[in-house]
Amino acid sequence: MPTEQQALIEFARQLHGHVGPYLIIGLKMGAAAKKALNISDSESTHLRAEVSVPLFPPFSCLLDGIQVSTTCTIGNQRLQFNNAKTIQATFVMEESGKVVKISLTKPFSKILDEQKKQDKLTEAYSWELADLPENQIFSIALE
Repeated sequence: MPTEQQALIEFARQLHGHVGPYLIIGLKMGAAAKKALNISDSESTHLRAEVSVPLFPPFSCLLDGIQVSTTCTIGNQRLQFNNAKTIQATFVMEESGKVVKISLTKPFSKILDEQKKQDKLTEAYSWELADLPENQIFSIALE
């Protein structure tokens, strides 16, 4: 029987079409936001996300991961995004006004850049990322 994380990744695969590192990063980013804001899945309908990301693959694949893990979508207008050179997301709880900002750590960004240069952004690498602790991937700041 698949774990909850494996099931979520497979659901994301169905939506997105494949499993890649930026899809996984988006899934983990959304989960980290919900954890930092201490909200349940049922409360995520009050969550908004504003994401800065390069708006071309593979980077923009992160947006699908966030949609799957948070229910913030383009369609329900709770996911806003803009083109940027770096990746950062701000998540806001509508009712409480709580805010968390999440970005990639510099060491992790360097690792990703190196993997991309070596054409190693594979599905196998993506599954490895799924098991990394969030503090190795993200800088998380509650405001």
